[in-house]
Amino acid sequence: MDFSIFYQLRTKKIWWVDVVFYFVISLLISAIFCYLIFISKIYLQEKEIKKLDAAIETVGTDVQKDHEKTVFNYQKKINDYALLIDNHEFASNVFGFLEKDTLPNVWFSRFSLPTKQNKVDLTGEAESMDALSRQTAAFEKNEFVKKVNLLGSSVGDSGKVNFSLSLLLDSKIFNYIQPPPAENLAITENNNVSVNPAGENRNAEKLITSFDLPLTPEVIGVINQTNHTITLNVPQGTNVINLSPSISSSIAATVSPASNVSQNFTNQVVYTVTAEDGSAQNYTVTVIAGAPVNAGSTKSKTNTVVVILIIAVAIVAILGTFFFFKKRSAKKSGLINNINAQNGN
Repeated sequence: MDFSIFYQLRTKKIWWVDVVFYFVISLLISAIFCYLIFISKIYLQEKEIKKLDAAIETVGTDVQKDHEKTVFNYQKKINDYALLIDNHEFASNVFGFLEKDTLPNVWFSRFSLPTKQNKVDLTGEAESMDALSRQTAAFEKNEFVKKVNLLGSSVGDSGKVNFSLSLLLDSKIFNYIQPPPAENLAITENNNVSVNPAGENRNAEKLITSFDLPLTPEVIGVINQTNHTITLNVPQGTNVINLSPSISSSIAATVSPASNVSQNFTNQVVYTVTAEDGSAQNYTVTVIAGAPVNAGSTKSKTNTVVVILIIAVAIVAILGTFFFFKKRSAKKSGLINNINAQNGN
């Protein structure tokens, strides 16, 4: 290996070596300077947050604070009940269509309803293999069933067929309305069948009372009950193709598409609310991606730009100072050499 190049670098002064060296030194100094700036900014922001927290604590009386805590507790309970009601709605709808489509010579002994997967696992007994085949065919013809999987079947000692089925359900199952009992049906003058529950008035209210997107942070829709529109501003970069809104509506009303069902909000989506009396109302939902940036974010970006400019100025100043003194030192050295040469002569 030829080490002469290192000796040449040591004995011969190359200008770019000094430039690189001092540039690296300037970067290191700038990094330290930037670190100190950010540490100071973090300290000041934490101090400001503490002041805001202290100011918030002084807002309202003790009674109002107690009321606020009570409201938050009720809100948590309402959310818990909403989850239970959603699960109950799914199970009720599934049982409703199973009761409608189950053959009389087929019995189910076990149900499994994983709501997140939109499927139901059934274990039961059929009178014969033919009865099981007809039951499977009945499920396949159902509009709410996407796919029927026969997990297993066997003939028991009694000659009956034990089986296990898995039904993959369509999301429309959430909107399934079980037909009313026969005693609540009446024949109109035109021989049409209508619902006529004794002494009961059907609710005509058909409002969407809340429309939220479970993002981080949660996006709450602005509902205009006059124009029947809903507007949601989501952060920039949000995937609006696959959003599952959480929807609340009037009592006994149903919403289509249903709550917690994924939708593509690239364009406006129309939601239909059907009241208990059968009347309907459409709501037009608009999701706007790229919500306006708040003042705090703008201020933060401005501060970052200022820091970058300060660092750039520091680097230029350091390099300029280095070259200035380098040139001055070279001139001084040249003068000294000239003086020494003249004295020698």
